[in-house]
Amino acid sequence: MVAGVRPRGAEADELLVFVLHRGSIAEFAPLAREVTRVLGEAAGLEPGALVPVKRIPKTTSGKIQRHALEEEYLSGAFAQELAELAQLREAAREPRQGALGGTAQTLRDICEQELDGRIIDPDENLFDIGASSIKLLAIHQRLERVWPGLVDVTDIFDHPSIHALARFIDGKQPAADGA
Repeated sequence: MVAGVRPRGAEADELLVFVLHRGSIAEFAPLAREVTRVLGEAAGLEPGALVPVKRIPKTTSGKIQRHALEEEYLSGAFAQELAELAQLREAAREPRQGALGGTAQTLRDICEQELDGRIIDPDENLFDIGASSIKLLAIHQRLERVWPGLVDVTDIFDHPSIHALARFIDGKQPAADGA
């Protein structure tokens, strides 16, 4: 179930996806990643959070009570699950962080910041993880500040993973590497 919720003090609604899941958070993590990818690819949507829920509240006539889940979210009822999910994402990232070269690490930092802290494997296709065209333009603007005139927007489409784009960038600036 999808809902727009405006957290207290926020200026805009946050897109939430409530997913019925009765397993562990560790089992939910790959599902959350896949749902995020499909929403981005099929609809250009970037959810603020994917929330595992054990039940979908319904009225006696069977209608979904969306507002009940929204209220539970706003009251912090899912905070523990979301924190555990965030810890799993961070733990998955830590062992790989030192393995990246300078260009790839810079690209990863830029992409993860622009994709709202989403943890990105360097070999993942940015489009497969739900990067929208708006986010790609923001990434390109940041790349332009780091490597002025070196990367066109179309180059991101041609080299859609962090590793592929890093190889492309490194290949275009041999003089800078040797200096």
